Amino acid sequence: MENVSLSDIRIPSRDELSSSRLSSLENGYDSFETQLNSSSDPIALDRSGGRPYRIINGRHRVYLAYQKGYSSVPVVFT
Repeated sequence: MENVSLSDIRIPSRDELSSSRLSSLENGYDSFETQLNSSSDPIALDRSGGRPYRIINGRHRVYLAYQKGYSSVPVVFT
C-alpha cells in the first residue's frame, strides 16, 4: 500500500453514499483509523484515467477521511 493525497482522489459527494455504511464506519467495533489502514480490505484506486483517481473500493472511507481533515490515505492501485 502507498499513501495518496486526498487532493488526487475524486471525493464522492454525501448523496452518493449510504448513511448506514458511514455510521458503521464511525461507530463500529474497530476504530476508523483501523478500518482506514486495513490491509485485508484496502482502499483501491484506478489510476488509468489519471488524476483525480477513481475509487474502486473504499468510497465511504475516503469521504470520511476527507471530512475528518486527513491529507492522505493508504491505497492500492488496480
